[in-house]
Amino acid sequence: MTSLSTPPLRNDADFERIIETACSTAALIECRRDRIREVLTPIATLDSIDTEIADSIGLLRTAGLEYPAYRAGDPDSQVRVFLPANNLLYSMALFVALPSLYLGNVLARPASRVKDAYLELAQLLSDGPIDIGGRMRTYSQSTFADISQGSVVVFSGKPENGRQVDEECDSGLFLGFGTGINPIVIGRDLSGPDLSGAVQATVAARLYNNGQDCLCPDAIFVDAAVADDFVAELVRRLGTVPVVSTGAVAGLISAPLADTATYDRAMTALDEFDSSVVWSGKTSAHQRHCPTAVSVRRLPEVPAAVPELFGPLFNVVVYDRIDEVLDFLGTPETDPYGMYISVFGVAELVGVGRVGSARNTGARTAFDFENGHEPFGGFGPNGTVAAGAGREPVGRPLLLAAELARYAAERGEVDATR
Repeated sequence: MTSLSTPPLRNDADFERIIETACSTAALIECRRDRIREVLTPIATLDSIDTEIADSIGLLRTAGLEYPAYRAGDPDSQVRVFLPANNLLYSMALFVALPSLYLGNVLARPASRVKDAYLELAQLLSDGPIDIGGRMRTYSQSTFADISQGSVVVFSGKPENGRQVDEECDSGLFLGFGTGINPIVIGRDLSGPDLSGAVQATVAARLYNNGQDCLCPDAIFVDAAVADDFVAELVRRLGTVPVVSTGAVAGLISAPLADTATYDRAMTALDEFDSSVVWSGKTSAHQRHCPTAVSVRRLPEVPAAVPELFGPLFNVVVYDRIDEVLDFLGTPETDPYGMYISVFGVAELVGVGRVGSARNTGARTAFDFENGHEPFGGFGPNGTVAAGAGREPVGRPLLLAAELARYAAERGEVDATR
């Protein structure tokens, strides 16, 4: 049997067709950049939109990197995708356009509250070589689950909703992309420019798309030895962030949130911080504008379950010893949410690849670490999980192509002649 890691290409023409199709789609996205911005600015910030556009173009231009993995899988795999309510363009590129280069049976359902934006994006790209619009289905979740029976199901959203979808679909293979804490840890070894750089990285990560992304850090653990300096620099930096009434402004901004439900959720989290808030920014007159805010508490004061802060909120947690942080992240309440952990100035964690259930990105945030052609996430089952009918759910980093190859091998479907 041919090795899964190095399957032969079918032929040069097949490979060239995939590359040409992918690059043509990337070129179309580049050509329609301004119109894509118009579609997405009501629900996302301009910087995050431009990041999505660049990432989508880069992903498709390098689509050939995944040819070996897809060749090791079953080309007749039936893939059903439940698309998320954020990162719309990139999610379409990653979970619809890219697999459609290799598989003929890929269908996707847009998240209901951003359905119209998804359909507009699909229409913008409708004259391209990949019929993305033809793969979109605006069915109810239950109806889409009906046509997903026994399929390979990709779900992005709340982990509890993902478990329900897995059950409803009776998935042959279920890949869940859920929620992670993605903490940043600031150690006592930082000072001067290094501390300022860590503050800047923290601000950029927490304010990506105004905090409306699953990779934004929900906790920032800061050693007591540098906590005063870190918080002072953090507040100073946040004070320079422009407060605007629309997301269509370049740079890091404080802007209205995407919808009322997100705004209400962020304001509830802000209220729960209560007296621990040490700084709160201004807001515009827009009714969905949650202020950027900084909460500072000692580690013993923090509830065991870290909330997902889907908004511009900085949850600073001061610790005395790094082992206290590691113990906290290893509790039953937090360990299932292990995806990434970013570490600045902690000598004990330099070169450590995994911290609990999270992958250590070192002195890079999760946004800098993530690569669409590499497995995403960590080992917490509420972050990224492989499951399916008759399977024990396993938290692990996920890449669709690699999981399809693994699935085919499990079922004995690898054909050495392909």
